[in-house]
Amino acid sequence: MLNEFYKHLQTSKLLPPKSKLLLAVSGGVDSVTLLHLLHNLRNNYGWEIALAHYNHGVRKDATKDALLVGDLADLYGYPLYVGKYEYTDFSEAALRKARYDFLENLRRDMGYDYILTAHHNSDFLETALFNTVRGSDREGMVALKEKRGRLLRPMLPFSKPEIIVFANLQELPYREDSTNSDVSYSRNMVRNVLMPHGSMKFRNFHHNLNQRLAKLKDTNSRINQGLSRLAESIVEYEDTKSMQLDIEKFNSLPLVIKNNLLVYLVKRLKPAHGLKRVNISKAVKFIENSKTGSQMPLPGGLQLINTYGKFVITSEPKEYEENLEDIFHILSPDKPFQNEIFKLAINKDTKAGIKLPNQKLYVRYRQAGDKVSPIGMEGTKKLQDVFVDAKIPKHLRSMWPVVVNSTNEVVWVPNLVKNRKFFDQSSNNYQYLICEVI
Repeated sequence: MLNEFYKHLQTSKLLPPKSKLLLAVSGGVDSVTLLHLLHNLRNNYGWEIALAHYNHGVRKDATKDALLVGDLADLYGYPLYVGKYEYTDFSEAALRKARYDFLENLRRDMGYDYILTAHHNSDFLETALFNTVRGSDREGMVALKEKRGRLLRPMLPFSKPEIIVFANLQELPYREDSTNSDVSYSRNMVRNVLMPHGSMKFRNFHHNLNQRLAKLKDTNSRINQGLSRLAESIVEYEDTKSMQLDIEKFNSLPLVIKNNLLVYLVKRLKPAHGLKRVNISKAVKFIENSKTGSQMPLPGGLQLINTYGKFVITSEPKEYEENLEDIFHILSPDKPFQNEIFKLAINKDTKAGIKLPNQKLYVRYRQAGDKVSPIGMEGTKKLQDVFVDAKIPKHLRSMWPVVVNSTNEVVWVPNLVKNRKFFDQSSNNYQYLICEVI
């Protein structure tokens, strides 16, 4: 198995040389075997290895697992980090989240490059069945991937029987988790009931299932390429917390495309989104029928917001609330205006910036009914329409400085529009305004 593991790493390039690896070790046969394999190849790759053990506090004998992992750390000469579950929610989802949070926080704080877990091919098949039973979409059926961000699973090509045989031949010490046989845990029911019955009922069950899932992965890849191209015409703005879509274009799509596109876009914001079919169906209906200002929560702390003919998916819904701060800043050479995004000042040293006749100016945020007479066009335009036409996300509109005169008329909206009424080029007395994005 060591040779096969080495060939797999050579082919996949999954574990780069000289990487700092944080290996999750439970004390079970899978993680102990992975530790043994990595240890035997560490000189070939120049890896720096450390172990991490998380005690869920579910079993009374869990301390023995920690002691075994401690002995293994001493035997191999690797650092060991230990964490313990301190909460009252002992659901499978809560325990899993706590374990991965512990590993990721440790990786980031201690400067490791990757987290390694010992998930294998049997886990891959179990996850496919488990997620299918739960009503997962096409992505959920092949959710267990070799690489997800900084999380790597180098044992996925190997089956549980292979691992057990290898560990026993090498006389590796490991412990059996007594809860693995408890079918009150839904995943154990899949592992101990559905998987064995499938093997007994259908010839080549594991092989055929692997083949079908491999084809599904390839199909998913091609579908996602198409969704990516489609998203280019619908996503108008995107950052790490939010994305803004054109509702009209989204709603013009067939229902099956809308369902898939929504999941694809949510996953771009939050890979572990937790969306289920019922969430997707309700979200699509919300997008089709909601009114401006409506909001709908989604799993994973996400929010759907209908805002001025646009559809927003965000993990920061507070950013889309109106800024109610009563600000009326007197702008002078000695008193520039600054908020979290912009810095606005009168330039008294050089003739650089926006040139306009000398007058008393103030800075505030937008107000209902704001209008402007843009240079180059007749009539007036609502400031709201200026923001919409410029595709400015709503959470930025509420923070955008508006320069007004003593009668509260809009003079200039930095980087967006000038009011022609106040840019009289025949004046002999000018001042210069500069605006910087911080």
